[in-house]
Amino acid sequence: MENVVKIENQTLIVMPQGVNKLAALKDKLEFPLAQVAGASIDAGILHESKGLRAPGTALPGYWAGTFHKDGEKTFFNVKSSSQPVVIQLKNAEFTRLVLGVEQPEELVRTINEYIN
Repeated sequence: MENVVKIENQTLIVMPQGVNKLAALKDKLEFPLAQVAGASIDAGILHESKGLRAPGTALPGYWAGTFHKDGEKTFFNVKSSSQPVVIQLKNAEFTRLVLGVEQPEELVRTINEYIN
């Protein structure tokens, strides 16, 4: 499991786990729910160009950290073996988060219920 994601006090909290925390160069990310536009599962995003990594880690089958592409900033912490959860953000540091989590369908449902 690459990340633990929870919602507390109207805040989305992402916590990379174990060595993923070191690879992602972040120990926690927090976003007010007002900045969360939605969540989905998108396996195709793992096959797209990620852009310029700065800072972060890119190994075969694993992406962690901040990636810049087409004027957008995306935070990745996902393995190719994971079902990637994509969380779209608005007016935030990142345009989107691409995360590996233990129960992706449940997380997507929970996030979308909170914001709708």
